[in-house]
Amino acid sequence: MPSPSDRTSDQLAEAAASTPVVDLSGVELDRLLRGAVIAEERNTLISGMIRVLEVGPVVLVQEETPDGRALLRRVASRAEADEFLADRLATYERMWDGCGCKVHYFE
Repeated sequence: MPSPSDRTSDQLAEAAASTPVVDLSGVELDRLLRGAVIAEERNTLISGMIRVLEVGPVVLVQEETPDGRALLRRVASRAEADEFLADRLATYERMWDGCGCKVHYFE
């Protein structure tokens, strides 16, 4: 089995199928971004970038935590990715307004 930093975009997409959230190294994130189609990319202004990626037929959401960890999750469809993205961005918007809400990155 390859070490985490050796995983290809396809292997990362496969790993995301078997666990809710994959924690990516910097090398893996760079490799993933080079090997995927970036369907959408938004700056959260609070927690870095959030992206909808496509690796072949697989749709993924990649986001960052406030402490700079890169996370990857697999979603069933582009529509589900768009819904996830809209929900996250709405949460970040409420955070700017001082709602006291938090993003639960590992759920």
